[in-house]
Amino acid sequence: MNTLRTTDKSLKTTSLSLYDQYGAMAYGVILQIIPQEKLAQEVLVELFNSPSLLNCQEGISDAICIIRNARIKALEFKNRLSALASNNEALAEVNTDSLPDLIFDLAFKQGLSLDIIAVKLGLSKEATMKAISHHVKSFRKS
Repeated sequence: MNTLRTTDKSLKTTSLSLYDQYGAMAYGVILQIIPQEKLAQEVLVELFNSPSLLNCQEGISDAICIIRNARIKALEFKNRLSALASNNEALAEVNTDSLPDLIFDLAFKQGLSLDIIAVKLGLSKEATMKAISHHVKSFRKS
């Protein structure tokens, strides 16, 4: 039975069964591209929460589809990290007043998680959440 092409099951149920069956394999693929365990785990979660797994072509096995999707997700994630690293060079010039704007941009426009932003900017997760809150409050005042 090809789990990826069943449309009568909910996405959550399908994702859980796919994770149970292919999670370790997908994690191994992701680790080859992103050798940091915490970041690789985040990509793995993103992969199995993505509806892209349901869009596989007929005739392709579930395993091959998951390998392809894991590779694509890992490469996208790696590209986002590279973009963030280039932003870090400009961060030295960023003052604390514009930090909430930068964090908001990274989180909501570039799709990075708060954990990754905190690690890359050398902040705690709480500080990044406060910065987003500050940005939203300043936006309301405008």
